[in-house]
Parts: sequence; structure tokens; C-alpha cells
Amino acid sequence: MVASFWLSQFNAYADSKDAPWLEKDMSELSRIYSGEWDNDRHVFFAKDSGIDLDTVPSRLNVQILNKSENLAKKGGDSQSVFRVSVSGGDVKVEKRTETFSILPEKGLIRQKFHNISETDESEPIDCVVDWKREGKNFRGLSQGLECSSLYPSPVGRKKLTQIWTLSDSELWILGKRGNDQIEARLRRVRPFECWVSILRGAKHGDSGKDMNDWDFRRGVKLHDQGGTAEIMTDEVPSRKIRLVLRDVEWPYGRNRPSLVLYVMEGDSDRAVSYSWGESRAERIGINLRWIQASCTHKPSSDK
Repeated sequence: MVASFWLSQFNAYADSKDAPWLEKDMSELSRIYSGEWDNDRHVFFAKDSGIDLDTVPSRLNVQILNKSENLAKKGGDSQSVFRVSVSGGDVKVEKRTETFSILPEKGLIRQKFHNISETDESEPIDCVVDWKREGKNFRGLSQGLECSSLYPSPVGRKKLTQIWTLSDSELWILGKRGNDQIEARLRRVRPFECWVSILRGAKHGDSGKDMNDWDFRRGVKLHDQGGTAEIMTDEVPSRKIRLVLRDVEWPYGRNRPSLVLYVMEGDSDRAVSYSWGESRAERIGINLRWIQASCTHKPSSDK
């Protein structure tokens, strides 16, 4: 009798426009989806992990701004609206709006896309993603002829299948055509703000003894998923110093996750030095005598 009662309630809600679990799911889906995402970890470790490099897109950064304060109401159905910017990865649509709507008759949440042109005009994209909850996560399945324009996908004539997986910290988009596949594994970004002080006239390895002429900067911004801050010193000739921050979680081996701050000079990708601390730490610093820096987590007010 109890089972029959809950089944009848489920069917009654499914036939209505007010399925309460779908309202809750869309609220949580919207909250998790909003933010900034980056696939630096996937790209950085791909070769050493033994992953087929053809399945890994180039560096991608995705910024998703929740515009639900302008929540639209159409026919009594609520919508969540997002403004999305994608850079890198050779994507075809870099700026777009995305709208989530509840489809109670199907028991799912549907995501639609509109391209924003250079003249700020909105054009519909032939792609939708249908989302359902899976435990604490959400899974979406795409359909449409233009889904390949949203994220890197294999090229070919076979039908494209896109599977989206969303958790509180990860957003993965797997595109498959037959046996070919490309997967963007994005991680949620934590923004940091730093102060940096560079000793004028000193170079890496100098002790800085009897030198006290500092080029001091505040408000230097970067993030913990391979975010880079570039500083041009005010010396003549000027030097380029780069700070890179990674919350490193190795996809292999037994190394413990760590928050790592790298110091790089010029265009070289080899760090002259680095410091590390506990993963997910709120603060990290470094002092090499010729350069000092301290970076602190600054949560975004947009989330």
C-alpha cells in the first residue's frame, strides 16, 4: 500500500507543472554550474598519464555568469539564464546565452543555447542538453546538429554523441563519433589575489644584500587551475616575470594533492623556483630574496 501511494504521488507530480524535485534539481544544477572552469590539470598531466593526446583538447577556460536575477517566466515555467564565455580550444561559439528550463512531462531539465554575435544579436543554436540527477551529480545528453560548436568534438560524418557530467568541482564534456572521442575535463576555478615585490637590479640567485629598491604591486590576480599573472618590471630594460598557480591533484601515483605557486622568467615554461602547501589552502607565499609574493583566495562575488 505504501509503495502504491508513493507511485501515485510520483505520477501526479510528473503530470503537473510543479514537480517539486525538479524545481530543487534546477536550483542546485544552476548553483553548481555557475562559476569559472578550466581544463589545465587534464592538459598538463595528459602526456605523463599515458592518455591518448588526440582525445585531449587544448587549454580551455569557461566563465559562466548566472543571470537568474532576471529570471524569465514563460507560461508559468521557471528558467535559469546564464551568460557564457569560452576561450581556447578552437571552439566555434565563444560567447553565448544558455537557458535551463524544466520539462515536467519528461522528468528532466533542458538546456538551450543562443550564440551572441559581435553586434550583440542572439541566434539560436541547434543543440539542447537534457539533464537528470545522478546521486549528488548531474548528467546531460545532447542532441542537435550544432552541438560540436560548443566544445571540441571529433570531426567526421558519424553522429555526434555528447555526454555532460557535472559535480560541484568538475565539468566534463565527452564528445564521441564512432570510436573517435574528445573529452574536455574542466575543474572549478578558485580566484586568488596577490601582492608581489621584485627587487630592482637583482636576478635569480642574488641574496639581495645591501639592496632595497623594490617594485611593489598589489591586486595581482590569477586562479588555482593554472592561472597566470604576468608582471613587466619598471626597470630598463624591463623584465617579464610570471606567477602560475596550480591546485595540483596527480591523476597517478601516490603524491599528495598540493597548492603550488611557480615563479617563471621571460617566456620559459620551466620554473626558476616554486613553493607548495596543503591542497585547497587559502593562502600561499614565496620569498626568493629577489622576489616576494603572497597570494590569498578571494571568492568571486558572482557565484
